[in-house]
Amino acid sequence: MKIRLLALAAFASMSLSAQAVEVVALWDFNSGTTKHTQSANGASFATVGGVTTTFAAGLSSTQALNTATYAANGANQSMGVQFMIDTTGYTDLSFSFSQRNSNTASAYSALKYTLDGTTWITATTLLTPAGTGFTSHSFSFASIVGANNNANFGIQLVASYAPGGSAYQATAAGSSFGASGTIRYENVTLSGTAIPAVPEPQTYALMLAGLGVVTTVARRRRSA
Repeated sequence: MKIRLLALAAFASMSLSAQAVEVVALWDFNSGTTKHTQSANGASFATVGGVTTTFAAGLSSTQALNTATYAANGANQSMGVQFMIDTTGYTDLSFSFSQRNSNTASAYSALKYTLDGTTWITATTLLTPAGTGFTSHSFSFASIVGANNNANFGIQLVASYAPGGSAYQATAAGSSFGASGTIRYENVTLSGTAIPAVPEPQTYALMLAGLGVVTTVARRRRSA
């Protein structure tokens, strides 16, 4: 019985390990001259609406992507950054990043996504408070089934009007939104669970045969 339990425990452990969360794509903006185009899974980065980028101080001793040139009269949710990520082979996706705004940057950002590479849908609106530090943001795509296993999946982070309003709201009280405002991004990460490969019929046969051998050995020991 002990041997059979150990075998079953080992099998369960293998099944669980196959469900571990993995990094699908990551931008840490820390090394090389093409930092903003690097990722873990061949993903791509682009700016939206004429936004420009440089690099500035990030978390601790790291660097962050600094975005600027947000037009004062820009249309709502039309300026920011875009990450196209092939999620083929992954499910239960989760997106996270750290953000730091200057006083005159838009306090609100919209997190948008696409399932076809063309049509963008607003998932949520995020508020980044004023201050000298970074704010951590995250969003789960677990309930958005179409994001799973999708070669055309993408995410945008774009400046957004204040909820219910018709204009941008500056991050710091007493400031006015303007083109001089900047937004920094750090550790932009999409994580997911790898979709297990479907075992071939012969694999199931070998597994059952192995369990049968273990059971036989256990019975013989018990009857000895």
